Amino acid sequence: MSTAERDACIAINSAMTRLMRQIRRVDERQGVGRARLSALAVLHFGGACSLTELANAEMVSRATMHHVVAGLEGDRLVTRTTDPADARRHIVTLTRKGRRIITNAHAARINYLEGLLAEQGGSDRHTRTETPTAEELAITAQTMLKLRDAAARAAT
Repeated sequence: MSTAERDACIAINSAMTRLMRQIRRVDERQGVGRARLSALAVLHFGGACSLTELANAEMVSRATMHHVVAGLEGDRLVTRTTDPADARRHIVTLTRKGRRIITNAHAARINYLEGLLAEQGGSDRHTRTETPTAEELAITAQTMLKLRDAAARAAT
């Protein structure tokens, strides 16, 4: 790996760490804990799945996910039903309330990121930077998706 590539990796790591700390604050305002919100996101974007599949997606034990899902059930954000094809298997599904919570949380994250981009062209000449173009944002998003996919492949 070249020095430039390594420097880019360091910059990406730093930016992601700082950004995720700020997004965590946005998430905290949703009134649902991080583990629960993350599980809701998996169900929202990936669809209903078994407890084991949900645990695997979240990279936690089945026992941990059992507790997370029990809390979500108690808050009426998900339902757990027996799989008709295999009575040992339970399928976890979002409720309307769960879908509303995760949709609002997702919108809050997007609004936060849009606000950050809008601030790029702020009025303070000492802190103002050029707002990224749509093309630059698309390239950044594609790069982040490639990194996400590479990480998923490495995890299997």
